[in-house]
Amino acid sequence: MISFLRAPHPPKTNQASSDLTVYENGTSSVQYHPRGSKHMMTHTLPPRLPNEKEASIIQPPFHYHIYQKETFHVIQGSANLYYGLNPKPHAILNASGPKTTVTLPPNRYHRFENASATEQLQINIQLDPEDYENEQRFFRNFFGYLNDCKRAKQAPSIFQLFVFLWSADTPLAIPMPLGLETLGVWISWIVMVIFAWVGHYGLGYKTTYPEYYEEGKGR
Repeated sequence: MISFLRAPHPPKTNQASSDLTVYENGTSSVQYHPRGSKHMMTHTLPPRLPNEKEASIIQPPFHYHIYQKETFHVIQGSANLYYGLNPKPHAILNASGPKTTVTLPPNRYHRFENASATEQLQINIQLDPEDYENEQRFFRNFFGYLNDCKRAKQAPSIFQLFVFLWSADTPLAIPMPLGLETLGVWISWIVMVIFAWVGHYGLGYKTTYPEYYEEGKGR
């Protein structure tokens, strides 16, 4: 163990028992729906201001899911969806437009963001095949930790983030030249495993914390 090298956690905010977790001084949130619902959760993101220096913690970086397809359904506002290695939006979903929903297969680089500078985005998310308990565990810990780091003005530990991502089989997507997304999928997985093993088995970071996730919450 090299846990003495581990960066300290910021003070943890306890939202483990709430189905609505609120972040960033009330500007963003995740609403968790009961097991068996059409969508597992609804993310709310604030307007994305031009030239903003720091995106909402709810706005994901490029990533992919190893085993699951993911469905996005916009119910308020509009979202830019990015796929693969293209720097331009592949799809724009608008709650009042002709296209509100899209489904992506496993192992597909993707991310989304609020397309509006004036209106909040509410977007339903569903992962299939669903692993309800594990998904609650991951999202509650991941966003809870990022929010507490932001509140404490402390940089998050990359090792802790990879431990969370490893527990959810969700690697960060490493950019690749020449459109080599398939190769990137494998390299991204290897990088995730290395950082997660060092973080978990070496530094002692956990996959879950009681302040963020209540065991059996999704049952």
